[in-house]
Amino acid sequence: MTGLKDRPHAGQRRFRVALGLFGCLWAVVALRLIDVQAFGHERFSEQARLQHQRQIQLSARRGPILDRQGRELALDVRSVSFYCRPQLVEDPEAVAAHFARFRGTSVASVRELMDKRRPFAYLLRQADEEQLAAIRDHEFAGVFEQEEVRRLYPYEHLAAQMIGFTGIDNDGREGLELALDYRLAESTGVALTSVDSRGHQLADRRLARQPARNGASVQLTIDVVMQGILEEELVRAVEETGAESAMGIIADPHTGDLLALASVPVFDANDPGDSPAAHRRNRTITDPFEPGSTFKPITLAAVLEEGRTRSATQVFCEQGAYVLATGDTIRDTSPHGWLTTSQVLARSSNIGMIKLAGELSRADYYDYLRRFGFGIRTGVGLPAESSGLLRHASEWSDRSLETIAIGQEVSVTALQLVQAFGVIANGGTLMSPRVVTEVRQGGERRVTETQKVRRVISESTATRLQRMLAGVVTDGTGKAAAIPGVEVAGKTGTAQRALIDGAGYAEDEYVSSFVGFVPATSARYLCLVVIENPRIGKYGGVVAAPAFRRTMERVLKLDGSLEHSGEVAQLSASAGAMLMPDLRGLVVSQARHHASRRGLGIRFEGAGSLVISQQPAARSLQETGVLVCWLGEADEIAGPDLPKAPRRQSVLLQKLSRERRLAALGR
Repeated sequence: MTGLKDRPHAGQRRFRVALGLFGCLWAVVALRLIDVQAFGHERFSEQARLQHQRQIQLSARRGPILDRQGRELALDVRSVSFYCRPQLVEDPEAVAAHFARFRGTSVASVRELMDKRRPFAYLLRQADEEQLAAIRDHEFAGVFEQEEVRRLYPYEHLAAQMIGFTGIDNDGREGLELALDYRLAESTGVALTSVDSRGHQLADRRLARQPARNGASVQLTIDVVMQGILEEELVRAVEETGAESAMGIIADPHTGDLLALASVPVFDANDPGDSPAAHRRNRTITDPFEPGSTFKPITLAAVLEEGRTRSATQVFCEQGAYVLATGDTIRDTSPHGWLTTSQVLARSSNIGMIKLAGELSRADYYDYLRRFGFGIRTGVGLPAESSGLLRHASEWSDRSLETIAIGQEVSVTALQLVQAFGVIANGGTLMSPRVVTEVRQGGERRVTETQKVRRVISESTATRLQRMLAGVVTDGTGKAAAIPGVEVAGKTGTAQRALIDGAGYAEDEYVSSFVGFVPATSARYLCLVVIENPRIGKYGGVVAAPAFRRTMERVLKLDGSLEHSGEVAQLSASAGAMLMPDLRGLVVSQARHHASRRGLGIRFEGAGSLVISQQPAARSLQETGVLVCWLGEADEIAGPDLPKAPRRQSVLLQKLSRERRLAALGR
């Protein structure tokens, strides 16, 4: 009986134990809930936010840089970058191995970036479009994509030293990209977006906190076609003469507008690190040089303005050797007796020019040189501009006036020399050089007006100098610059190359130059060509003048002015025909542009990036009609008259075709 009474008691005890265990379990759960809700709420909410919400940057575009016709010289295009949040990466070794392939670096270096103490790390910036498919082949937890923009220079090397380039974060590093960074720079925005469990952004789940703002659009005075012509002819001159380098400028002397500004060797602005720093420097404003005889018209301008000589005044040139008061002997390259002032300039007589300059006081001569802009930065607005070297008259030696008069003991930049010759070409006024015409941002438009700095010489003095400089080309040292049917005015220059430390001159090294304008008495274009250290020929009239002539011939053909001069004009008038342009070596867009400017229809046949032949033939006289152009590659270009040197650097520009570039980038 006792055993039967104990059984319910044992069952009740087990029930109470089980009930107690459940009670303890619920108490633990309740305490945990209280801990989570009351004490850990903020911590767990933040963790959930990190897992399901991301703060991302909203990309904006850096402002484009355009030439005078609105062609894009620099613009932003779509790009993709990959980043990770190291604390969310589940397989860091695999991630590091994957991205090391595309970065071209070691796996260990990528692994270091993924330190879990970091909240964020870039794995690959601005991936190439062709890489994207291979990168996206693998999906990794904690790795995300970010849409960005990167800078593209469709013409690669064209005007690269002037335009400059940007860094990986799209900030200006050199050239106009640096000088106008405050205008061109974009302002990125910030937004919150939701992601799924795999880290992919969810559509329609983005909330902008700070809107993005695009940079301003900047339009330049530079003309892409003229820039291409100038670069091509400088490249040709360097190859033909074995020179180290060359530089040149084309400008409008009446406005100060710079139409082309070039230095060769060139570099690709899309890959600046692949070229040495010397190739990236804009040497037209950073590297002063002794101008030699191109300085003589400036000296003569001061003498004429002061009324100390006339064009027909006779000067005895000592048969080629003249002893200064200091005992130093000055020599001419050829002996001369009596020469008129005009002939002194045309024959480039050092002795004659020194005698003419001797009519001036040091103070007056120095004042004229400063008024012409020497020893002063032009203020063009490009970085690292040099002021050249012009010591004050009080610091001159006993022979300084004589040596400066013939372009020694003074150094100038290419831009300063062009600015000074602009005074002669435009009738006596110094114009401030202009490279930016306007800046646009949103509805705001800021125009850079042309600026007259000061009157330097009278119009009558400028007119006399124009006639004298025309005589340099017809009867003097500049005959190789002559263009049939057009009156050319200009001056040759040949100067020994000064040593870097300024202690004398390098042996058998020269700077050869030609600066001139066309037409001589109503100038539209002013052009300077400087050839540095040529090994075949050394005189400016032999080395630089032909490059000037070829450049100006092609520039004048752009507006048809050269085609309708001289014999061509007579033939065209009598036959009702026009001269067919030479489109060989041009990309499609350039060929179409040249044809449309002449009112010609154009049709393309075949496949390729360049025009390799055309019908009607180049430079033939034909009735207005349709040009048929056959496309191919550079080595197929037809025509025995095309020289081996790159007369058309459009051949080099085949990779630059904007249409092909932007299509490849999916824009």
